Amino acid sequence: MPRIVKVDENGVAAELGFEVGDEIIGFDGHPYEDVLDYVFYDGQEKFTINARTKDGEPVDCEVEKLAEEKIGVEFDDEGQLVPIRCRNKCVFCFVDQLPEGMRDTLYVKDDDYRLSFVSGNYVTLTNVYDKEMERILRLHLSPLYISVHCFDKKRKVEMISNPEGAKLFEKMKVLAAHGIIMHTQIVLCKGLNDGEILRETLEELAKLRPQVASVAIVPVGLTGHREGLAKLQPIDEETARKVIADVEEFDREQGGSFAYCSDEFYLKAGLPMPSFESYGDFSQIENGVGLVRTFENELDEALVGLGVCGNKGEIAFVTGQSFKGELAKCLEKAKRFFPACSVKIIDIVNDYFGRSITVAGLVTATDIIAQAKGVPEYTVIPSAMLREFTHTFLDGISVEELEKRLNTKIIISAGGADVVRALKEATGQCR
Repeated sequence: MPRIVKVDENGVAAELGFEVGDEIIGFDGHPYEDVLDYVFYDGQEKFTINARTKDGEPVDCEVEKLAEEKIGVEFDDEGQLVPIRCRNKCVFCFVDQLPEGMRDTLYVKDDDYRLSFVSGNYVTLTNVYDKEMERILRLHLSPLYISVHCFDKKRKVEMISNPEGAKLFEKMKVLAAHGIIMHTQIVLCKGLNDGEILRETLEELAKLRPQVASVAIVPVGLTGHREGLAKLQPIDEETARKVIADVEEFDREQGGSFAYCSDEFYLKAGLPMPSFESYGDFSQIENGVGLVRTFENELDEALVGLGVCGNKGEIAFVTGQSFKGELAKCLEKAKRFFPACSVKIIDIVNDYFGRSITVAGLVTATDIIAQAKGVPEYTVIPSAMLREFTHTFLDGISVEELEKRLNTKIIISAGGADVVRALKEATGQCR
């Protein structure tokens, strides 16, 4: 059980006499499982803390407080979230397609409803049984992010190799009945869950609106490391166009702002992106839905009121192959304000994961070093290439090491506004 290591003198726990070394056993008679229990009850007004003093004496403390008042304790590491491992064997699993020799943590597959709530991770609910379902409902863990893939039970089990997958929609109906909001995704595999199966899946998801708030359709990612795995077909231009047409037609029938194809589908199809307004609240942006329009919009806003800079400069922008065309359009617009600045786009061929991978988020420093020869003083990379909250690429090489290898200053860009910032820096306006 988590042991208290700090008590806030202004918190409720201090008023109740809690001390360092005491343990929290549970709340309202429910055993303490992890930090989510504490977070939930910290926002409640009336409940019971089940505890054990540092001398081993059990004690129950009745709490009545305002919702904004804090319990006010900090724990040791006990009760922190340890990811629940995935029990599926999905035919499209990206982790199974990773090359050898990467960090051990990258090969860990989690399927954790708690991380879905905390971090927006997509989960299948195949390891959510009655006990876990009761906890989700009791703590009202909403929203959740759920990988659906298809409604057809036989095909679903075939795709994820777990019979529990056939029960997904039954679980989702329970969640919806209790007001849990769900954002969903479909990893589209040609010949498996497209066509009529896709249409059926969308129709069944729509029946659970408004609790099912959105659905994103994303193309299967196939690396060059699929030895011994199921044979899957890449999403080609024709397939992408068909899927886009089917999804857009369905979304119109639903009144819009429900079903979205990821930007990658439009790039593969060679079709223009939907309008900025069509993405609603951009609830699926982490799934690559609306990233291009967001990038463009941020750039346009950053250019408003900007004067023309006549200073010279040189700068390179590194990206994946699929985004090169869109980036070129944005840079052409920005270049009007920096006419003397030499701008170069370096679109990286993905030799590390396989050349069928064209998105910027899977570009590694290894490939950049091999292909970005003779870069200028400033080089821009998108933050999507780096592990979250770090300056490290997927191949373990740091931004600092890349700077040394290329003899350039790396500027990390999180969007369109950072493109303008980088151009200002390259032309001496931000030094």
